Amino acid sequence: MFRTAACSPQTEAEADRALIGASPLFKQILDVVDSVAANDCIVLLEGESGTGKELIARRIHTRSRRNAGPFIPVNCPGIGESLFESQFYGHVKGAFTGANTDTLGVVRASEGGTLLLDEVGELPLHLQPKLLRLLQEREVTPVGATRPVQVNTRFIASTNRNLAKSVSDGEFRSDLYHRLNIVRIEVPPLRARKQDIEPLLDYYLEAFASIYSMAVRQLGPRLRRMLVEYPWPGNVRELCAYVERLYAAKAPPLPPSFAVWDDGYSPRPSAIEPAPGRMPAIDHSPVACSLAEAEQRTILHALEAAGYNRSAAARILNIHRGTLLRKMRLYGMDNH
Repeated sequence: MFRTAACSPQTEAEADRALIGASPLFKQILDVVDSVAANDCIVLLEGESGTGKELIARRIHTRSRRNAGPFIPVNCPGIGESLFESQFYGHVKGAFTGANTDTLGVVRASEGGTLLLDEVGELPLHLQPKLLRLLQEREVTPVGATRPVQVNTRFIASTNRNLAKSVSDGEFRSDLYHRLNIVRIEVPPLRARKQDIEPLLDYYLEAFASIYSMAVRQLGPRLRRMLVEYPWPGNVRELCAYVERLYAAKAPPLPPSFAVWDDGYSPRPSAIEPAPGRMPAIDHSPVACSLAEAEQRTILHALEAAGYNRSAAARILNIHRGTLLRKMRLYGMDNH
């Protein structure tokens, strides 16, 4: 099993296993997904980055009558503006310099299957009429060809934007929006379905234990409560990365921090020099983190300085050994 099978499933079976959720909201979403899968209509998936829109698109494909055909995601912002027609529609040999063979393009490559137009909201305004014509006519004319070719492909579009607002702002064509908005499914952020956080944690804890050939990491009750209350700005993708970090870096299970979302340009408070003490010097750069995380980092630093002798670490911290042991149990650091 590779890492992609956990955070970015590549097969329909892996995608289905990763769509975890027991909350009423998520179950309702999956009910709509399964209902629309049987039809061939265009589906528009809107939601924040990291919410699992591609997994849902794969589920639609898996449960459709096209499931024996290919599922091809195409990153719309990654399509070169000058090569849009060639990359989407394909080209014939000799159509331009370097066109040494015929190519299908992503639309014809997904014949009989499903094409996911990922981040369709980022498609430049002047290219949107080309996509609109494709969706309306269901035909493409390869570059260098003289006749159009009919295509038999289902289209799903996904975006982290509110396309209706993009239309109002003049950034997205209204006719293309209405063509895409046959069935619109809003994928909720993880903070809106807190009941699903612990099942997702358990899924990824087991998945990465298998990937890294390690024992399943255990998270204490208090830490689990903190993880449920954390808003997860990066959604399921952030949660997946958090769990992998526990294995990849063999890191102690600390609460996630908003420091990862700091763009590095916001003003920061000046560093406070610690009073002289027994602790070896630490990097005093100010770090945005919770009080609990700062305490855990301090404990870990003391343990490292004491060669993981807990009595010596307690003396460094100037606290009783029992207090140190209690805090270590609280933060799930018993294995240190």
